[in-house]
Amino acid sequence: MKPRILMASSLHPWNDVRVYHKEALSLAKIAHVRLIAVQANGAIQRRDASIEVEYLPGKWLRDGSGTTIRTRLGRIATIMRRVLGEKYEIFHFHDPELIPVGWIAKARGKKVIYDVHEDYKSAWSSREWVPWPVAWLLGAVGRTFEQLSLHVFDRFILAEPSYNSLFNSERCLVVQNYHLATRLSDPAPRPSHQPLKLVYAGGLTSARGVGDVIEAVRHLRQEGHNVTLDLFGNSMSSDILAQIGRVPSNSWLSYHGYVPYPQLMDQLSEYHVGLSPLRDYPNYSRSMPTKMLDYMAAGLAVVASNLPRTAEIAMDTAGVIMHEPSNMVEIRQCIRALMDEPTRLKLAHSGSRSIIRYRWGSQEEILLSMYRDLLN
Repeated sequence: MKPRILMASSLHPWNDVRVYHKEALSLAKIAHVRLIAVQANGAIQRRDASIEVEYLPGKWLRDGSGTTIRTRLGRIATIMRRVLGEKYEIFHFHDPELIPVGWIAKARGKKVIYDVHEDYKSAWSSREWVPWPVAWLLGAVGRTFEQLSLHVFDRFILAEPSYNSLFNSERCLVVQNYHLATRLSDPAPRPSHQPLKLVYAGGLTSARGVGDVIEAVRHLRQEGHNVTLDLFGNSMSSDILAQIGRVPSNSWLSYHGYVPYPQLMDQLSEYHVGLSPLRDYPNYSRSMPTKMLDYMAAGLAVVASNLPRTAEIAMDTAGVIMHEPSNMVEIRQCIRALMDEPTRLKLAHSGSRSIIRYRWGSQEEILLSMYRDLLN
């Protein structure tokens, strides 16, 4: 009989790319996976029959709003009840607020894995809606809990190699967010009468540079360049929503809200250039911008901020043209350069040919090997 894994997230939607599409589906090859995570977009979406999913209440609205503290506490309480009442061998969780729940699972004699998606202490500093004293306090408390847990949990899974310096323990294993594409797309040709179609996918926040690219494209339009911008993702930023609202509907800017990963990947191939305009915050500078890999897998040229991990991928793939973070003049220069069709196609071809080494399959083997060791 297959071993049982109880996987949980009180923050991520059940169909989160790393939680569900990468890790849960991979683990279902060797174990029975029960996933407890947040309902996505208010509707039950198609999922793999091999994974049992329990949907936590909560809203993933078009603007990212709708989650209250009471709702969050209710989700944690539900996960706590499952940890106390379910039959499982391994408890695998994805959020720092579930660390105390992990301690309880360990007290029950279960094996516990904490999946670290980001440098949470640094990430709090970029939360635009949280006052900085509160953000600092939450980050410090979370880091303390993480350090204490190094002596409790069986494994820490780290999404980035740079996070090793935060934990420095032999219990840590790096499983990176490489892309899932099984078939790489060829770059789409652009007839001369068609606009250069730009796309951004991810959280719509100022920290991620979304406001910068909106303004950059606005200026390019005023200069007479035929470019459009499509945005995919949730936003809790009133400033970004206001920027979007100032653009006349059905013009050069389209806001699609959250789109599930499989549908997003199907749609990306309709565009020409993918944008990754992250600002220079500690959490972003040391993290791999995973959407870049998805863009290149879909056959897009990429315009991205010149940050350390981004520069590594750009050097490795030659599919990226970079600008200094937050520099709208350079963002416009990069986009203008890709108005030239041969330049864009050369960049896109280079990226799509080079990212085969960044496929999820290599990370899946690391994940499954770790699980086999724990289960044996």
